[in-house]
Amino acid sequence: MDWPGDGSLIATCGGGAEEALELEMREAGLEPVDRANGMVRFRGGEREMVEANLRLRCASRILIPIVAGEVRGYDDLYRLARRARWARIVAPRLTIAVSAFTRGAELSDSRLAALKVKDAIVDSQRRSGKRSSVNRRRPDVPVSVHIARGFATVSLDSSGDPLHERGYRIEAGEAPLRETVAAAMLRIAGWDRSRQLVDPFCGAGTIAIEAALLAADVAPGAIRGRFAFNRWPWITPRAADDRLHALGAAGGAHPVTITARDRDPRMIEIARRNARRAGVESAIAFEVADALHSDPPDGSGIVVTNPPYGERTAISSAREFYGAFGDRLKRSYGGWQAWILSANLDALKGLGLRIAARHQLWNGGLDARLCRVDIFPPRA
Repeated sequence: MDWPGDGSLIATCGGGAEEALELEMREAGLEPVDRANGMVRFRGGEREMVEANLRLRCASRILIPIVAGEVRGYDDLYRLARRARWARIVAPRLTIAVSAFTRGAELSDSRLAALKVKDAIVDSQRRSGKRSSVNRRRPDVPVSVHIARGFATVSLDSSGDPLHERGYRIEAGEAPLRETVAAAMLRIAGWDRSRQLVDPFCGAGTIAIEAALLAADVAPGAIRGRFAFNRWPWITPRAADDRLHALGAAGGAHPVTITARDRDPRMIEIARRNARRAGVESAIAFEVADALHSDPPDGSGIVVTNPPYGERTAISSAREFYGAFGDRLKRSYGGWQAWILSANLDALKGLGLRIAARHQLWNGGLDARLCRVDIFPPRA
């Protein structure tokens, strides 16, 4: 069948990562059209959809808009969804699942919204005498519904599993940082591979691994290799495989110094194994070290980190912990720049350092701030 979309695609992302996502789109040769909260719209069809799934580091999902319009109630949503030619888009032998995201007082029941769109799809298919079954665990064709301010968009989700699930982080600690958020942090921090990078609270190693993948030009989708569109019969056979081969040939090592530290030896071993699965273990120096009592590597560089607080710290309060970390930065990291992500805004005040910039960045449902601190060398 013909391409079902209208010549546009949507890349979703965590709140605050939109500008970073748009910038990397342009670097990937994609053409952004506009951006809104949690998404960037760009031009394209099958080729661009495959490219975006494979290469975009900050994106959560790549959606193909099928139908959009104003809705005032759930019956309006059903009628809107029925406008699409679902019998041609989704063969009855393919399974489906519909998820809905709603914002605002109207149509606030996401389950009912998803049900209405599911009904519209199967009612459209029934004209041929058959309909798709629902498979919520691993559908052949995931369908996404977004409703905000009385406007609904129904899309095919070409990614399936969210794109932060790269495939290398099988092991993780408490409250792990999403891979897409780590990639956005590096982009916002302006890390350009020429400076050495240190994460003194590396946990499962996500920031260091994402930096190493970026430095080696490894497409994040090359590790994962599976997407919902792989199961769509109207996608060009081997479309992703052929592009993966080309991207693999383009990748290569770049001189870079990346250090991942954690005070917990167990977490360092987990981070090392995750890096091994990602193919970048040799690009990262893993060290057991307490961030509050250790000096940085020689020279200067950039700190990009998501400090923990709570059970894994030996200090009673988060603000006290951040204060101790701020003291270590002042004493030992002169000439460095630090980018610190935290959802504890009160604790950030305890750093005792002037915050030169703040960037809102959502992480797994938490409203966090990525803060830049410039650490000046001590006066002679």
